[in-house]
Amino acid sequence: MLITTRTKDMATDNLKTKSAAPERLSLNEVQDEREKLSGHICSSYFDFFPLPLIVLNSYRQIVFSNKSFLDILGINDLDNFLGLRPGEAMGCTYAHVEEAGCGTSTFCRECGALRAVLECMINDSKAQHDCQLLVRHNDESSAKDLRVFVSPWSVENEKYYVVSIVDIEDEKRRKILERIFFHDILNAAGGAKALLDTLFDEVPEESKELMSLVQASLFGLVEEIKKQKQLLALENKEYKLSMITLQGIELVNLVAKEYRTHPKAYGKQIAISQNSKNVQILSDYTLLMRVIINMVINALEATSENGSITIGLDDDGDCAKFWVANSRIMPESVKMQIFKRSFSTKGVDRGLGTYSIKLLTENYLKGEVGFTSEEPDGTKFWVKINKAV
Repeated sequence: MLITTRTKDMATDNLKTKSAAPERLSLNEVQDEREKLSGHICSSYFDFFPLPLIVLNSYRQIVFSNKSFLDILGINDLDNFLGLRPGEAMGCTYAHVEEAGCGTSTFCRECGALRAVLECMINDSKAQHDCQLLVRHNDESSAKDLRVFVSPWSVENEKYYVVSIVDIEDEKRRKILERIFFHDILNAAGGAKALLDTLFDEVPEESKELMSLVQASLFGLVEEIKKQKQLLALENKEYKLSMITLQGIELVNLVAKEYRTHPKAYGKQIAISQNSKNVQILSDYTLLMRVIINMVINALEATSENGSITIGLDDDGDCAKFWVANSRIMPESVKMQIFKRSFSTKGVDRGLGTYSIKLLTENYLKGEVGFTSEEPDGTKFWVKINKAV
């Protein structure tokens, strides 16, 4: 990397970071950089590129962009975003966790965009990473699947980094749906058929035991289909809410009872916390049940055979707090990405469970979602839903 003679913004010297360097140039210096790049012959061609493109300085600040990038932000001029970092400009949920901004929180350690930029800076060569960006706009969360390309660019003995952004949502969604419909669901249906075939060959005395296995398999299949159909409707904004007053403890008891026969609960225990309290809430029954069910399924998947999970309901001020706990602890890298749409610990092209919990709770039920995962308590996912007035 070339050594520059630029000076850092002194106001950023004392800022702390848990990931990348926090220092920035002053806005005046960034404006000078912009003017220098505007006069470069290459920059005059950037608007010909259909993909969003930005130029960063060595402090990861935006100094230039093409029109396609401005279009995705819905603006006509870069002035209001000049000197910001990419996550700040694009509304990343974690961009302002730390005072130093984008790239400096623990969440940023797993950011694909930041990794691509830092690799390019360190190696002075092209870099590429996929990025699952969680953004928040008008109090609603949404996910963006991006592929980020970064290339070094030398201008008048200064080093800059050209970042191009490709939306790969369709690619990710296609892969996920293909796996769901052509692999998971077909496997579940095949399992049910095999059990039925076996049932027909058995003597009547054994039919009840086999029938319970068939019912469990079919139950899991139907729930999987419902879940995916509902998630697609929600992401396409086709779902209409039906808000009614619900007894929270009844939902907890119902989920615990029904999911003791789910295939993922085989050899495991589902308990209800003895400290649970009934709380009346105003919510959409179908969506809230889906949120609780997804928390239960995720906990069961993380629990070994002969293990157990616990479901609970707390009175938390103005809210009801539903929670599901298991004894496993998540690695730090998993914690940082747990609510991203395409991220999963179960392999590639998965990762809808925790994302749907966040999507349904925050965007539709207007609640809060979170988790803790520490020794010796294990992992607990929770959602807060407003009480009925």
